[in-house]
Amino acid sequence: MINTVEIKQQQLAKGTYSVGSGSEVILIIGSCRAVPYITYLRDWNDANDNRFTIHILDPFSWNWDMQEQRVDYKAELLKQETNQYLLDVLKSCSIFIHEYYNNAEMFNCDKSAKKNIYQFGLNPKQDICLPNYNDVFVLTREIVSFDLEIRKMAIQDYNVNGKLSAYTLEKIDIVRQKNLQKFYDICGMTDFPEFAEIFKTHYKQVRFFWTFNHVARRFNQVIFDLMNKKYLRLEGLKMTDDDLFANNYSYLCEYDEGYKWNEEIKPLRDIL
Repeated sequence: MINTVEIKQQQLAKGTYSVGSGSEVILIIGSCRAVPYITYLRDWNDANDNRFTIHILDPFSWNWDMQEQRVDYKAELLKQETNQYLLDVLKSCSIFIHEYYNNAEMFNCDKSAKKNIYQFGLNPKQDICLPNYNDVFVLTREIVSFDLEIRKMAIQDYNVNGKLSAYTLEKIDIVRQKNLQKFYDICGMTDFPEFAEIFKTHYKQVRFFWTFNHVARRFNQVIFDLMNKKYLRLEGLKMTDDDLFANNYSYLCEYDEGYKWNEEIKPLRDIL
């Protein structure tokens, strides 16, 4: 599977990471969550006479230079406005697959934004917006780790009673439900509103996410299958079972109820 390191290196060197050399141009703009899609497309392209040239970029990568030193993000984004290679990619793009951006200078995907990518020559035949799973805190360990008020309550509970109180568990569930609803609302603003119900129905049966920011293989495969059926219609499409972020994930704990993931459960106490 193509990985984030090789994408970032080529992007910083010229403006995008690209594979294939076909006449139809696909551009993917997204975070690490979008990386599996270029692998799926590359594999299909290799087996089908190199129909596409496929580009991918992540605006966030311009926070660093080739030596992994942090740089002025906004200044680097402004430089891309005169990157002729990138501008040529935008003008030639026929299929645009992207997450939603509204704070990334020229890469903003909202046509109503003061500055947006469509002002730089992008006029695709297909414009496909993906659900963005970003900072969606669902598992108890994640909520306790990153919500400072709840973390303080959890530590106090364990110091007094050796377990979470009913009150703290209620607070955790409020945060969980708020985050889930945020994601469902995001789905509704994309080209895959039906994914909200799919996620809601199945996320306790099958892992759709490894962490609050990193999605799992099943998430990508369901989205891409929907994308292919609704928009791309590529015959014989196969998706690798490689799972890009499976080596680093949030564990279930004893307070996560109803999950059928068949995984190790680690005590919440381990992180307090």
